[in-house]
Amino acid sequence: MRKIKLVVSDLHISKGRTLEDGSPNLLEDFYYDREFIDFLGWFSSEEYRKYDVEIIFNGDFLNTLQVDLRESFPEIITENMAVEKVKSIIRGHPELFEALKSFAATPNHEITVITGNHDPAFLWPTVRDFFASFLETEVRYPLTQYRFDGFHIEHGNQHTVVNAYETKKLFLHDGLDEPILNLPFGSLFVIKFLNKVKQRRGYADKVRPLRKYLMGSLLNDPLFGWPSVFRLAWFLIASRLRKKYLTGPEMLKTWKILVEGFRFTPDLENAARKVLFANPDVHTVLMGHTHRAMHRRFRADKEYFNTGTWNDTIYLDIENLGRSRKLTFAMIEYNDKDRPRAKLMEWRGLARPFLQVEY
Repeated sequence: MRKIKLVVSDLHISKGRTLEDGSPNLLEDFYYDREFIDFLGWFSSEEYRKYDVEIIFNGDFLNTLQVDLRESFPEIITENMAVEKVKSIIRGHPELFEALKSFAATPNHEITVITGNHDPAFLWPTVRDFFASFLETEVRYPLTQYRFDGFHIEHGNQHTVVNAYETKKLFLHDGLDEPILNLPFGSLFVIKFLNKVKQRRGYADKVRPLRKYLMGSLLNDPLFGWPSVFRLAWFLIASRLRKKYLTGPEMLKTWKILVEGFRFTPDLENAARKVLFANPDVHTVLMGHTHRAMHRRFRADKEYFNTGTWNDTIYLDIENLGRSRKLTFAMIEYNDKDRPRAKLMEWRGLARPFLQVEY
C-alpha cells in the first residue's frame, strides 16, 4: 500500500468569522474553510483510499489564545476553560470539522496534532480526549516534536525564549484551587496586548515584521500607533520589569525576551541546522511558526522545510513586499527504491490541486 504524510501548520482556526450575535469576529484569522475542506476531501477521495495517509498538524492548528470566554480573554486558563474554547472553535467552523471527521473515517487515514504556542489547550488531557472523541478516532499527540523515518517535525516555538513552554512545568498549582496553564511570555503578549490591537486593526498581527508596522504607524496612523506603542511599553513593564524578574537567571531571561521580542519574527534556519547536524539519523526537519514557507538544502542529505501558514501575511521587507496568500503544506512520499522525501506544496483547489514550490 502506498503511503504519504501531509504536514500543515499555522492554520490559526478561531471561533469563526461571525460571532453568535451576528457581528464580525475581528480575531478570526482563518478564511479558507472551503479550500481546506476540499484539501481534506481530495486526500480522502477514491484514489487516496488506497493510501496510508497521515495528516500532521504541526502547531497552531487552533488559535485558542484568541478565543474569548464570555467576552473576556483571561490569562488564567483552567482545563474546563480550555475545553470550552475548543468547543467554541468547532461551533464556529462546523463544516470544516465535519470534513476532518470524514477524513479520519477514511480507511488507513490518521491524524497527529503537535502543540504550538497558539493552541496550548492541547496540553490538557481532557482537551485531547474531547477532540479525539469528537472526531471519533484515535489522535496522536506528540508534545512538542515528532520523529519517524529520519524526519524531525516540530512547530519551532521551543527554539525561542519568548514562546517556549517550560516542558517540566506545563501547569501551575501552588496556591490555586485548580491547575492553570503555565503560559510563556509570547502567549501572554497575545492575550493581553495583541488581541486588543487586532480589535482596532484586524490585520495588525499579519504584518511581518510587526516592529516596522508599529514604528511606521506612529507617523502614518498616529491615533492608533502612539496609544499602541505606549500600551506595549506598559505591558512589558508590568509583565517582566518587576523585581522578581530582575535578579539572577530571571534577569537574563528578561533581557533575552526583550532582545528577541524586538525582532518579533524568529529565524528558525539555524535551529533546524543544529537539529540536523546534531542527529545523524535525521535527514529532514520540518517546522512552522514563522509563517514563511521555505525549503533549504544544507547538504545533499540534510534538508529543512517550513510549511508557512494558511493565513494572509503582509510583508514589509523588500524581499517579500506585499500581501501573500499561499496555502502551503509539505508532502512526504514513500517509495520502495529510496528513502522517503518531503516536498513543499501549495494547494490550488480541486481544478489543479497542488504544485511543488521552491522558496
